[in-house]
Amino acid sequence: MAQQPNDCVNAIVICGNGNFSSNASGAGVQEVSGCSSEEHNSIWIRVDIVQSGTLGFDLIPNNTDISVDYDFWVYGSNEDCLNFSTPIRCSTTNPLAANLSSNYTGIGNANSEFFEGPGAVGDGYVEWIDVLAGEYYYIVVDRPVGNGGFQMNWTGTASEGTGAFPEPPAANLVQNIEKCSDTGIANFDLGSLRTTVNSDTANNVVEFYESLADATDNQNLLPDNYSSTQNVKTVYAKVTSNTTQCTNISEFNIIVNQIEDVAISISENSICAPKEVEIAFTGSENAFVEYQINSGNIQQIQLDASGNSIANVFINGTTTIKVTNTFVEDLNGNVTCSAGQNLTKTIKIEGIAVGDNLIDFYKCDGNKDGKVIYNLTKNDSIALLNLGVGYRVSYHLTENQAINASAPITSPENFENTISLPQEIWVRVEDQFFTDCYAISSFQIDAYSDEPPSFEIERSNLNLGEKHLITIKNISGIGTYEFSINNKDWKVVNLTQSTINFEVKGGGQFIITGRHTEGCGSSFKTTTFIDYPKFFTPNEDGINDTWNIKGFQQNNSNAKILIFDRFGKLLKSISPNANGWDGNYNGKAMPSNDYWFLIKYIELLPDGTTINKSFKSNFSLIK
Repeated sequence: MAQQPNDCVNAIVICGNGNFSSNASGAGVQEVSGCSSEEHNSIWIRVDIVQSGTLGFDLIPNNTDISVDYDFWVYGSNEDCLNFSTPIRCSTTNPLAANLSSNYTGIGNANSEFFEGPGAVGDGYVEWIDVLAGEYYYIVVDRPVGNGGFQMNWTGTASEGTGAFPEPPAANLVQNIEKCSDTGIANFDLGSLRTTVNSDTANNVVEFYESLADATDNQNLLPDNYSSTQNVKTVYAKVTSNTTQCTNISEFNIIVNQIEDVAISISENSICAPKEVEIAFTGSENAFVEYQINSGNIQQIQLDASGNSIANVFINGTTTIKVTNTFVEDLNGNVTCSAGQNLTKTIKIEGIAVGDNLIDFYKCDGNKDGKVIYNLTKNDSIALLNLGVGYRVSYHLTENQAINASAPITSPENFENTISLPQEIWVRVEDQFFTDCYAISSFQIDAYSDEPPSFEIERSNLNLGEKHLITIKNISGIGTYEFSINNKDWKVVNLTQSTINFEVKGGGQFIITGRHTEGCGSSFKTTTFIDYPKFFTPNEDGINDTWNIKGFQQNNSNAKILIFDRFGKLLKSISPNANGWDGNYNGKAMPSNDYWFLIKYIELLPDGTTINKSFKSNFSLIK
């Protein structure tokens, strides 16, 4: 029957003024006639008269918007639901169409008409009824526009004194019921509240509903054992008289107080000296938390509206914090919810230590003056590696200074050694609030100079016109080095690399230089690629008409190139800067054949020394 309209056969029996709310929707069985309208969203009401006189009512919609239109029909007296005649009163006036000041409607003494409507016809009220004790009437309240609740205020002489209707049964107020839950779900025994709502259970029925509309329509009845997941839920207790079928409704709240498990966190754990530690408690808002320190007396702290609170505890030894209980109180100080807890945290007192693997600094003294700048703070993070927040680092020149926390180095990020290298530097790590909690250690600073790299070179791709590859290998030394070919395109290499490669193009002498990135000396090697044409064609077509060595014009311009026939006869002597051999000997063109050359040259090293070298090979003259 949920969401269905009620009809005459299941009319609501009322007693006195009431606020009506219903789930009824739709027309149901069309049982009304008159006033040129029909049922839309109707509620059937039955009134039993116990006092004679005139009877009227004001029907007041909860929504007072003038567009909300409620109509009504009155049948009686004592008519059978299955055999209705015409209504004795009805009003179907539309308040908006009739330009009325309110959307109230009803029966009153100022009107002489029994029927009004539809639409703009009428003023919303018709003449009241003369009723006699023992009679009953049916009233149909219809809601063609709007379907909300409404109130009915009874008027007329019959409503005076003890009233026109049977006295409703008592529906006593029930105090709000609170339950505690750590899951957000609580069970409520509604059945046990019946005698509280109405003690005469022999003559009355007590039922419980989630809404006033459900109570009006007798639907969605709540079970006696009801589970709620809402923090606050309103329950409607409806009392129905077995004799008169009159009803009365009271309401109360059932409240689920959810209490959360308590969590604790400690600002520092462990510590190395007696100090005050913050213990943060979190849980249900405004809850009280009971806890013990080292199994001592129960202590109590209240959480704030956000469910947080902090206790400052002075720790002078290994300490255990145990949470035993949490509870919530009402405004009168009564405990409404509690939950046992079994949570422990231990704060340890342990000595601290400086982190392992402090950096020993070994830098380049480029100008060889015995003074080098160091950034000692590179050891900060290493020294603090095993510690939490609240500790600091200082650097000292002696062990005693580190022990006594005296004369710290004021600019450790820019420290110049104070004695001849190597020098030992002491580091102190301490609790910034309890400075007697500390540890010390040391590291060394040192420097080097004139430490050029040692290396070997290997070359490949010796053919004319190809790119040549110079490989630098077996690099050794101290620190970080960089290499270049002819002082161009410097490449940094560290000692974890085994080789570094350079590509060069063309012949001639190449100087390979290695140096320290911080200026502590350099070393070099030279190598020469002799690029020469394998053949030439002296036919005066402008292509390959002469022959000469390639790439010697810059570093080896003084080289001497001797050309021979295959019998060893000297045919020509040329230099790298000349135009080359044109294939003639004493003005006579030489025949196509293989010819030999010998090049004598001097390699000039960067330090000014020289090395005499020579190279012999052959080429072809082609016509």
